[in-house]
Amino acid sequence: MASKSTQDKGDLKSIFHDPDHYIKSFGVYAQASAKYQVLANWGENVFSEVVAEKLQVNIADGEAFRALGVGVGSGEMDTKMMCKLRDRYPLISNIAVEPAAGQIKLYQDLATKMAVKLNGITTDWRKQGLDEFRRAKVESGDTTKYHFISSIHSLYYVDDLDDSVKWLYDQLEDGGMMMIITVSDNSGFWRLWNRYKLFEDQLLRFCNSEHIREACSKQKIPFTNYKQKSRVDITDSFEEGNVDGQLKVDFLAHVVDFHSTASPALQQELLEYLGGPECSERKDGEVLFDNDWDAVIVTK
Repeated sequence: MASKSTQDKGDLKSIFHDPDHYIKSFGVYAQASAKYQVLANWGENVFSEVVAEKLQVNIADGEAFRALGVGVGSGEMDTKMMCKLRDRYPLISNIAVEPAAGQIKLYQDLATKMAVKLNGITTDWRKQGLDEFRRAKVESGDTTKYHFISSIHSLYYVDDLDDSVKWLYDQLEDGGMMMIITVSDNSGFWRLWNRYKLFEDQLLRFCNSEHIREACSKQKIPFTNYKQKSRVDITDSFEEGNVDGQLKVDFLAHVVDFHSTASPALQQELLEYLGGPECSERKDGEVLFDNDWDAVIVTK
């Protein structure tokens, strides 16, 4: 149920307006949740079974396998997936779309460190969001299609979700596969966002895995859904003045400097909800936030 709070939006703005703050808050959140480990393990193990081994695309001799990653972040999961795909396809041309320059720099540094493992994989980084990448592709007359497309926690930032899912599907080659990861429809993340709709703005529109499945169903796009359990220790978010705890709240609410821009009443209300059973579980003195996410896998 959406929030009945009468709090004014005031100076609240989404962290998408401030890429540096996004990277800072996400970094703290990722460390607390071992999010990269969960995603990387998924990319290392489950991805092979549900995507890499099931691809049925025809690649001519000397032709590169074409991949498109939307919201690649700092590259931890993208590099894992590319390595798994390279086990089957020796040449890969990978377009990595990411709007945050800082994240691209981290990905490029990672790619340099992994140069030997990434042999045969050429990556073209694009500092763009999906809508911007799409417009540029259409305006340039680029009709390239891809054998694999991934969108990792990136469809919260598109103008039209249904249309974006359809467009991405249209960019697939026959036999290609697409993977869309978003927060689960029964996660603490979604319950938080759904309660506090006032955190949305023109750059951020909350959605969950059910919205992705509905978009696919409406357009008769076949899909399979895979759930991933994930928990985040947010105990320090309840310690007054704890900077890391404040940054976690910024990322969870997707609001820049929530502790200094939200009213005291809204801060108290949000923290009570975050720590409650709708969003978190308590274990051994820790507050563990429900960070479950789903991967929707599509085959064309």
